Amino acid sequence: MRKILALILMIALALSLLCGLSAFAEEDKSNQVAIILQEGGLGDQGYNDGAKTGFDMMVEKYGIDGVLVEAAAVAEADTFIRQLASQGYGLIICLDWTIIDFVKAAAPDYPDTLFVVLGKSLPGPGSIENLIEPYTALHERAFLAGMVSILCSMDENQFIDDKGQEGCTVAVMTAGESVNNGRTNSSFQQAAAEFCPDATLIFDTTSSKTDTAVNQTIAENLIKNQGVDVIWPNIGTGSLSVYTACALNNAYAIGVDINQDELEPGTMLTSALHNTTYMVVEMVTGWQEGTLNGLNEYYWGTQTGVVGITDMATIAKYVDNQENFDRVMNIINDYVERIDNGDFVVYNYFVEGAVMYEDWAAAHPDTTYTDWVKAGRPE
Repeated sequence: MRKILALILMIALALSLLCGLSAFAEEDKSNQVAIILQEGGLGDQGYNDGAKTGFDMMVEKYGIDGVLVEAAAVAEADTFIRQLASQGYGLIICLDWTIIDFVKAAAPDYPDTLFVVLGKSLPGPGSIENLIEPYTALHERAFLAGMVSILCSMDENQFIDDKGQEGCTVAVMTAGESVNNGRTNSSFQQAAAEFCPDATLIFDTTSSKTDTAVNQTIAENLIKNQGVDVIWPNIGTGSLSVYTACALNNAYAIGVDINQDELEPGTMLTSALHNTTYMVVEMVTGWQEGTLNGLNEYYWGTQTGVVGITDMATIAKYVDNQENFDRVMNIINDYVERIDNGDFVVYNYFVEGAVMYEDWAAAHPDTTYTDWVKAGRPE
C-alpha cells in the first residue's frame, strides 16, 4: 500500500512540475528585458556589475522583470540570441561586442523585440528599426586613461614619494589581439605625443579576462623587468589582480569601466569609465517610454558621462608633493573640458580608416589632429 501511495505522489509531483514548466513557457515576456553579459559574468566589479546596477534601478522604477545571462560561446551565439527572442523578451541588450553580428542577423527575424547592441565602431544612425546601436566614444576614454598614465609617470610630476621608476613607461593590458586595440593604442599614442613624446608605451595582449594568476604575473613582470609606472588593465574581472600587483610593487593602476578607485586606495590613480549603468538605464527608459528607434543616432561621449574618468579624489589623499599634484590636475581638468566642448579632438582610429595615430602623425607632420579635423581633413 505504501509503495502505491509513493507512486501516486511521484506521479502527482511530476504532473505538477510539467504544469509549472508549461506555464513558464507560456509566460508573457513582452515587458521583460534580457541582458547578455560580457565574458566573466557578474562579480567583475566593473562592466557587468555596472549593467546589473542599472537593471536593478529599472526594476524598481518600472516594476519590470528579466534575466541577466553570460554570453554563450561565439559559435553558439546565434542560437542563444534567437532562443531569447523566440521566448518573447521585449528588450534584449547585448553588452558583448564579440557577438554583434549575430544580433544584427537575428533582429529582422523578430520585429516585436527591440535589440540593443553595444560596440558600434562608427558614429551615425542605424539601419534597422528594432536594432538600436549606440556609439560609445571609447577613443575618448582611452585618451583620458593615456593622459593620466603618462602625466603621472613623468619624473618631474612625481607626487607620491615611493611610487614610480625613472623615465616615463606605461602599459595597457588586453586579452588578445583585437581590432579594438587599435582604437585604444592610437589614443595612448596621441596622449604621448601631446604630453611626453619620449614616453615608452607597452601594449600587452597576453592577458586574460578570467585568469587572475596569469594577469598578476604579467603585471609584476611589466613593473619589475620593464620599468612600467602605470598599468591600465582593460580586461574586466581579470583586472583585479593587476591592481594588487601594482599595490605590492609601488606602481600605479587605472580602473576600468566603473569607479574602482577604492579597490586599492593609494594605487588607483583614477578609473576610465565605460558606464554600463547609464547605458542600461537609458535604453530601458527609452523602451518603457516608447522612444527607442534603431534609425536614430545615439552618441555617448564624455559629455554624457558614459565615458570619462573619475575625479582622482581618492589618490589625492596620499599626495606628498601637492604642487606637482595640483599642476597635473590642472592639465587633466583642462583637457577634459576641451574634449567636452570640442576644442580638442581625440584621434578616432575607426573614423580614420583603421590607421594608427603614429602613422597618421607621420603623414601629417605640420598640423595637429584637432586642426586637421576642423579644416575638413584635407589631403
